[in-house]
Amino acid sequence: MGQVRIRIVAACMLAALPLDGESRRGRILADDGMPLPEDAVVVLSCGRSDRQTVGVDDAGWFEFEELPKRNDCLVEASAPGYRPHSVATGALPSDPGIAAVVLYRLGKGQGESLSVSHLAAPPHAVASFHAAVREMRRGHDGSLEAALRHLEAAVRAYPDYAQAWFEIGRIHLAQGSAPEAIGAFGAATRADPWFVSPYEPLILLLEAAGDARGASGACQALRKINPALPADCRTN
Repeated sequence: MGQVRIRIVAACMLAALPLDGESRRGRILADDGMPLPEDAVVVLSCGRSDRQTVGVDDAGWFEFEELPKRNDCLVEASAPGYRPHSVATGALPSDPGIAAVVLYRLGKGQGESLSVSHLAAPPHAVASFHAAVREMRRGHDGSLEAALRHLEAAVRAYPDYAQAWFEIGRIHLAQGSAPEAIGAFGAATRADPWFVSPYEPLILLLEAAGDARGASGACQALRKINPALPADCRTN
């Protein structure tokens, strides 16, 4: 399977300046401090035809050179692995120090859960998992690679470590490696079928890869945990 990249409209944190046709800078930040994928972009859309797209630097900053003199536009940040969201420019705070909204990674938030495998893992596997968490919180260059090494050590020590497989999947997703993310999220669901968190990103990645049967199977497994979900597991 070729590498699949998905783009999901996500929430962003940005500094708000008056809409006067001048430039505007803002910043995208992940809620857990993780670095953003290199191909993250920000789009200013005003209707169907008026769109500006800019890139994001290593620190998450972006800039629009010129804004239209209107307050009915939307700011959208796109990056693999984040929840859909958009912000109306008219709703942004006037104080640049006040955040608009924060970007949330797939698998976090309302559907996040703790796998029982984390409680059953042997101490040396748990130690590797905690070392990976510390690396991800540091957020320096090389943190993701270091965290991935620790997590891979954790699943070698305890192959049924669903929580570690889930974090491996999130790192691959942040790096834009969709096939590897699918494999890790799938391993998490097999290790602990009642662990909720991996299902949402797994379903979306399988759909993006054109694997409708796999996505449907993952959805049905999720609906066994939460029968109130719609038939396609779409919540928004």
